[in-house]
Amino acid sequence: MKYSCCIELLFTEYEFVERIYKAKEAGFDCIEFWCWQDKDIDGIKKALNETGMELAIMQGNIEGRMVDANDFYIYMEGVRESVKTAQYLGAKNLFLMSDIMKEDRSVLETDYVITKEEKMEATLEILKALVPIAEESGITFVIEPLNTLVDHRGYSLCHSRDGAELIRSVGHPKIRLLYDAYHMQIMEGNIISTIRELKDAFGYFHIADVPGRCQPGTGELNYPVIIKELKESGYDKYIGFEFAASGIESMEACTRTLADLK
Repeated sequence: MKYSCCIELLFTEYEFVERIYKAKEAGFDCIEFWCWQDKDIDGIKKALNETGMELAIMQGNIEGRMVDANDFYIYMEGVRESVKTAQYLGAKNLFLMSDIMKEDRSVLETDYVITKEEKMEATLEILKALVPIAEESGITFVIEPLNTLVDHRGYSLCHSRDGAELIRSVGHPKIRLLYDAYHMQIMEGNIISTIRELKDAFGYFHIADVPGRCQPGTGELNYPVIIKELKESGYDKYIGFEFAASGIESMEACTRTLADLK
C-alpha cells in the first residue's frame, strides 16, 4: 500500500508547493489535493520531479452535477480537461463529486426535484461513459460517498453501499469507490464489516478520526485495527491522510500515524 498526504489540510503553514517537500520529509510516498484549477501546476510538477513523489489523486469534475442528467455533457467536458492535467502531473486517480458545493461545503440545490433513482441512473451513465477514457488514459476514476450530517448537507451519494452498487453495475477495474472512513463512520459506522462486504469495490481509502476530522488517535476510530483488516482483505492501493493536525504540528501528526499504521 502507498500512503498519501492531503496537502489541502496538512502542512498548511507552508506555501502550497512547499507542502510537497514537507510531505516527502514526513515519509510519504504520494501527495493529493482537491481542485487543480487554482494551483501552480508547473510548480507542482517541478516539486514532484525533485522529490520523486507521486500525485496519487486530485479532483476530476469541474462543472455541473454528476447526478443531473441535464449536466451530462458539461460534466464530462470538465472531466476530460482534468484528465489532461492529471496526465501532465502523472496522477493515477481522479475523484468525482456528485454535486456542486457552496463555500460552506453544503450542496447547491437545483430548483427542480431529482429523485434518488434519477440521480443513481445519471451517475451510472457518466461512470459508463468514463470507461473508454479510463482505458485510454490509464487513470482510475473513483466516486466518494460523503457525510451529510456534519460536513456536506444535501450531498447525494452519502452511503457506501449505494456507491458500491454503482461500481459493481459498471464492472470495470478503473471505475472504483473511494471509501472515506471518517465520512462513513458518521453516516453508517461498522467500518470493519463494510470493508469485508465491499472490499471488491474499493479503489482508494481515506482516513481521519471522528469527531473533528483530525489525526488518528484523537477520536473514536481504531485505525491500526482498521488498516490491519484492510490489508488482510487484500487491499493494496492508496491510503490518503485527509485530516487536519490537532494539538500538534502536521509533521508530528503524520510521522506518528505512519509509524502506527505501517
